[in-house]
Amino acid sequence: MSSHQHLIFLLCSATFQNTSCHAAEVAEIVRGATVALRSDWAAAPDYAFLQRDEFQRNGKPASKTHRVVMIAGSDYYMPIAIDDQPLSPDQQRSELQKLKNEFQRRNNEDAQAQQRRVENYRKQREQNGALVVEFPNAFSFELVREEAINSHMAYVLAATPRKRSGPASRAAKVLAGMRGEMWVDGETIHVVRAESKVIAPVSIFGIFARVLPGTHMELEMEPVTDSIWLVSRFSMTLEVSKFWFHSTQVTNSTYSNYRANGPVLDDLLSRADE
Repeated sequence: MSSHQHLIFLLCSATFQNTSCHAAEVAEIVRGATVALRSDWAAAPDYAFLQRDEFQRNGKPASKTHRVVMIAGSDYYMPIAIDDQPLSPDQQRSELQKLKNEFQRRNNEDAQAQQRRVENYRKQREQNGALVVEFPNAFSFELVREEAINSHMAYVLAATPRKRSGPASRAAKVLAGMRGEMWVDGETIHVVRAESKVIAPVSIFGIFARVLPGTHMELEMEPVTDSIWLVSRFSMTLEVSKFWFHSTQVTNSTYSNYRANGPVLDDLLSRADE
């Protein structure tokens, strides 16, 4: 535990008998959690992982699982299971060969094509991560209780939208119409969990597209190393109106088996040669 984390723990433990920490200590918790969250997000591309996505097929629950690896600056999704059933041996060999072909293609592409591919990945990743990274800055926080999560004490912070002026990103606009809670590990000051829900319609493309009440997001993170925590689950129910038509989109994804990307990619490529 760093010195500032130890100070937070002592101050909050001492003052929690009076229901909450003072604003200065809460601000320090949020600052530490924000620094950790941004550092964790920046470290994520160094890791390969398994991603399981749930969805509806013909009105019934279904799922796909991919092994996600980085190849020459952008991600690659290799299918490994459908509805939690592993691919057949022939399908596995086919997917390994596809990965090897893509590895060779990316490493032989010209500089301009590589730049476009990597930039497209970077932009997509920024969009996907905007809600996560901007969450601490978009809200004012109040420490409301302590709660045990995975045998660790966590600070539970209630989040209300912070008044902001000037231009705002799409993610900031969505967050401005939300309320939420954030759980912060009391020892490491890493975000363990965050929840938010839309409480007022938010226009994201003028009057043509709005995020509606009923939208709800949940994020969970877990330690991968002593200093890095990565996303273990993300779920979202998104209520949207576009051109006055209403739609509901549900996302539920879990992330596991984080390992350093290099050795995982090398292992997959060697298996493709067998």
